[in-house]
Amino acid sequence: MPIVNRIAEFEAELIEWRHQLHKFPELGFEEHQTAEFIAEKLNQMGLDVNRGLAGTGVVATLTVGSGNGPKIGLRADMDALPILERSDFEHASKNPGVMHACGHDGHTTMLLGAAKYLAETKNFDGTVQFIFQPAEEGPPEDEGGGAKMMLEEGIFERYKPEVIFGLHVTNIPNGVLLVKSGPAMAAASSYRIKIKGVQAHGSTPWAGIDPIMATSQLIESLNTVVSRRINIINNPAVVSVGMIKTGTRANIIPEDSMLMGTIRTFDPKLRKEVYEEIEQIAAGVAVGTGTEITVEFDVGGFYPVTVNNPDLVEKMKGSLMEASPGKFYESQIPVTGAEDFSYFSQEIPGLYFWLGVNRPGEGESANFGERTDVPGNHSPYFIVDDSALDLSLIHI
Repeated sequence: MPIVNRIAEFEAELIEWRHQLHKFPELGFEEHQTAEFIAEKLNQMGLDVNRGLAGTGVVATLTVGSGNGPKIGLRADMDALPILERSDFEHASKNPGVMHACGHDGHTTMLLGAAKYLAETKNFDGTVQFIFQPAEEGPPEDEGGGAKMMLEEGIFERYKPEVIFGLHVTNIPNGVLLVKSGPAMAAASSYRIKIKGVQAHGSTPWAGIDPIMATSQLIESLNTVVSRRINIINNPAVVSVGMIKTGTRANIIPEDSMLMGTIRTFDPKLRKEVYEEIEQIAAGVAVGTGTEITVEFDVGGFYPVTVNNPDLVEKMKGSLMEASPGKFYESQIPVTGAEDFSYFSQEIPGLYFWLGVNRPGEGESANFGERTDVPGNHSPYFIVDDSALDLSLIHI
């Protein structure tokens, strides 16, 4: 039976699985219910299932034929984000303040669907490892991310995949498949800046040293790092502020303030330059405001550049084009998003691509990250249109 026809037969089941996963999202290294759900489905398929790698990770193995064929890894991430969902879907998150706002419920469902199809048809000679990874979105500070932890715990030594594949859903037209050879996604580092002042009554700010004023100056100056202070003509970079914490009451000048953000680069030398610029800015603001300022980099770890193996991209291009007739694009522009899939592709050849999951007819641009009216990843309104699920399996 043609793959499209067979997948269509269990599409309703896939949708039901995704809705279940979407209803009960879990943060990184807390994916206990998710892992239980995944393991149950894989066991029902008759696969060899192992749990506990990187805490909540699940790995299933399917060997068909002689056992001497290629060994490939297919990876999906399982974790959600600390975001309050604002959709009105019946399957909206039931865990307040936690949401699958990056589509990892879709990734997990796609990989379960691929496992179901391959376990049923067994129309290949080789071994497939289905890798369900925790904590892609960033670990607690004292822990490594899911991919790095899986490697440290010996996933590749144990399963020995020769190549690895992954994908990510995003807000580009439904069914579009986008791939970039070579450096495809940025390296990512979080930074934290702590500002210490002198607390005072809000009615007498001159009696203290205001860390909020220093924080506002820092934010303005940080936004000049990329726009004014470094050369990004040949090497893109991003410096963003994503978190500010300070103050307890309207009439108190607080003692402390803290801000955090992310840095995205493709070149180690440029990343070092960005770090130095941020340190210079912090030192200058400290002198100008009388505050004490400390800067930390790589808070919670560091994600390297995600590199798609050029030979693997070239080898798979024909299949990808066949799977997405008229909707396959090979991009020349790297994405400033980041992925800990990068750790896997540092060890063995890897291929990571993007799949459009907008509602049919929504959004015209196939350029990842471009401003659009369709809510994107990490938005409380982000959606994965269910019609993209069967397309994703054909891609896999």
